[in-house]
Amino acid sequence: MTFLTIILFIFILGLLVFVHEAGHFVAAKLSKIKVEEFAFGFPPKIWSIKKGETVYAINAIPIGGYVKMLGESEESQSKRSFSKKKPGVRAAVSVAGVLMNVILAWLILTIGFAVGMSPLVSTPDSIPGKKLSTSIVVADVAKNSSAATAGLKPGDDLISASTAGEIVTKFDLAKTVTDYTTTHLGKKIEIVYKRDNQEKLAEATLSSDPTSPLGISMVDNSIIRTAWYWSPVVALREIVRIIKINLVFLKSFFAQLFSRGQISKDVGGPVAIYIFTGMAAKAGTMVVLQFIAILSISLALINILPFPALDGGRLLFIALEKIFRKKVVTESVENIIHMVGFALIILFALVVTYKDVVNLIIKK
Repeated sequence: MTFLTIILFIFILGLLVFVHEAGHFVAAKLSKIKVEEFAFGFPPKIWSIKKGETVYAINAIPIGGYVKMLGESEESQSKRSFSKKKPGVRAAVSVAGVLMNVILAWLILTIGFAVGMSPLVSTPDSIPGKKLSTSIVVADVAKNSSAATAGLKPGDDLISASTAGEIVTKFDLAKTVTDYTTTHLGKKIEIVYKRDNQEKLAEATLSSDPTSPLGISMVDNSIIRTAWYWSPVVALREIVRIIKINLVFLKSFFAQLFSRGQISKDVGGPVAIYIFTGMAAKAGTMVVLQFIAILSISLALINILPFPALDGGRLLFIALEKIFRKKVVTESVENIIHMVGFALIILFALVVTYKDVVNLIIKK
């Protein structure tokens, strides 16, 4: 599974980066801007080929990519320079990558709901379609946890649970499982689950830790199939709701970062993405596709933030130029600001990665 997770991790990052940068690339080409390089990953360079005026490259560090346009990071007087294009054109090129990430998520969810998929944030009953099946799938089991002792494994479907003297509680949502386990802390329960289409019974003594009494992570797997003409609408509605949830999280994240100087424990970097990739792979193909959609939306939102080096940072300078009818800073100064911003982003990524590694070691 580790090898499969590595391959899948690289594929997912590659897809997200390619789609994002392809948006910038196509928009630049359509705007007659000279694209000097289209690269996946960050240097050192592994492979490259030049076709026409553009170098296409694959670099060694597969956690990003870039489209290098003439006049984007240096001064140029060419008519095909990014910096010499009208503000509206530069804004369109800058936002194209974000738009492509949203479109990718929308396409995945549209196809998913058309063939049958579990909703990401909406309740199954709110989706206008046919419920094909309902199950709660175990995505991961913590070592030495109550679930591990009971013999539960990733991929098991949780059906119900009971405690002596109480009626059986049927599980229809992951929240039902969470509510049940947190109200039975420290108690011995019997869990009915399905593995390989066979129902099994397991006994487990729940932990007294309210954050993880059973020691599992779960995914709702209520499969809903919508009519083909409803699928795009349902997919768009899911994306809007995911964006709202992410905006609330970002507000909380920045409030905590600037008020207390702390990075939220819910923020993850490449290591966290790798771990969740493995969990999604165990839960099935459709969960992997949902994971890609969520990451694609998250990447879009992060890139649109008005921070130097991000697409949103470039949009901010373009907006200021439009408002004041002139550049607020020279191109050389703006490029220095973006370089500093990029360095801060890399530093932040390293800090988050260190945090992820420490958390992973502690859990083990």
